[in-house]
Amino acid sequence: MTNLGCDGLITFLYYEDIEEASVFYRDVMGFENVMDRDWVKIYRISGNAHVGLVTGPRGWHRPSSHKPVMLSIIVSDADKWFESLKSRDVKTDLDAPKKGSEINMKAFRLWDPEGYVIEIVEFITPYGL
Repeated sequence: MTNLGCDGLITFLYYEDIEEASVFYRDVMGFENVMDRDWVKIYRISGNAHVGLVTGPRGWHRPSSHKPVMLSIIVSDADKWFESLKSRDVKTDLDAPKKGSEINMKAFRLWDPEGYVIEIVEFITPYGL
């Protein structure tokens, strides 16, 4: 099948407390709010890549304690992101970004207010190849 073309991406995550999540993605992560309704909020991560926050009662899915999704955000400087988030007392899984053993990258993970995992990844070579 040929690529028919795409214009962007929104990954929707589902929350009990959308306002707390909104503060996190806007104020801590620094993403631009491009849509703000009481039940759905969309933040631009980069270009036409977005994360959408949806309140539990209104969304297609319902919030769950099990979070089988990881939002991986590609950055040019993982160390800079790490230091910025640590200065805001955000919980991470490492003391500093770690180099991959199989993929040429540096990365670390953090958690948003309801437990979704966010991976901040810097590819040393394109897509770690």
